[in-house]
Amino acid sequence: MNVLVIGGAGYIGSALTAHLLDHGHRVTVLDLLLFGGESLSPLAGRPDFRLVQGDLRREDTLADVIPEHDAVVLLAAIVGEPACNRDPKAAVDTNLDGARKVLEASRQAGVARFVFSSTCSNYGISDCGDLVTEEAPLRPLSIYSETKVTAERAILAAATDSFHPTVLRFSTAFGVSPRMRFDLLVSDFTLAAVRDRRVVVYGEQFWRPFVHVQDISSAVTAVLHADPARVSGEVFNTGSNQANTQKIELAREVQKQVAGTELDFVELNHDPRSYRVDFSKIEARLGVRARWTVPAGVSEVHRALRKRAWSDPTNPRYYN
Repeated sequence: MNVLVIGGAGYIGSALTAHLLDHGHRVTVLDLLLFGGESLSPLAGRPDFRLVQGDLRREDTLADVIPEHDAVVLLAAIVGEPACNRDPKAAVDTNLDGARKVLEASRQAGVARFVFSSTCSNYGISDCGDLVTEEAPLRPLSIYSETKVTAERAILAAATDSFHPTVLRFSTAFGVSPRMRFDLLVSDFTLAAVRDRRVVVYGEQFWRPFVHVQDISSAVTAVLHADPARVSGEVFNTGSNQANTQKIELAREVQKQVAGTELDFVELNHDPRSYRVDFSKIEARLGVRARWTVPAGVSEVHRALRKRAWSDPTNPRYYN
């Protein structure tokens, strides 16, 4: 399968690109390279890999790159609430208008498979006594999730007998990736423990679902190879029921693994996001089961930090 990964140099994208190549696919990456292309440098020269630096908002770029691909995986976005709040216009232009342009260009080029990366933060606040399914009401509470919800609707409505779009709502990602991020909770807490022996926890009682970048890669690959009838026009939460974790649980796990770590709790009575998510649909429909646990992810990042895998983890390139 010839796959175009838009945003393939990013945190999730660089892990997915390597995964797809390891599983025998030909991969083209289209990326603006805002954080550089070092994450893909080990792949340079491979006959089954091509890197195109370009902007998904440019229709001429899309018309040039998309044809002759069997599938498009759209990961590129202004990701997260802080980044979107810094430049709301860029967030809308990229996450919503850009997604619509990629969708239309893919349909025009005759692409059969289309996978769109969305987010479980679309659920906003839920009753944490219940697990949130794909049918639950969406309550976007930020520009980031608002653009994702609106883009989802356009993409799902485009399904036809020959065009098969699928939306994956990712949990909060963790794990070591070729383009690392230290502004995500698991790596953020682990780095703070290693560097400062102190983790500050805001709103310890609130819930987040988590998923490793390798499990995301496996989920995307499973969708690309599934019977279209099982995935076309469908939404799948992507993660693990066992990885629904309160912030206090994550902090205590980090404290357990990094000796001498102190926890500093800052009380918050309101968090714009708190939700526990149900992932049984993707397991039942596609047989996708997350292999990584949160404790294993903490251990992975801790080992890499001890080995000085990054010369300066505080470098802005590791933060969105």
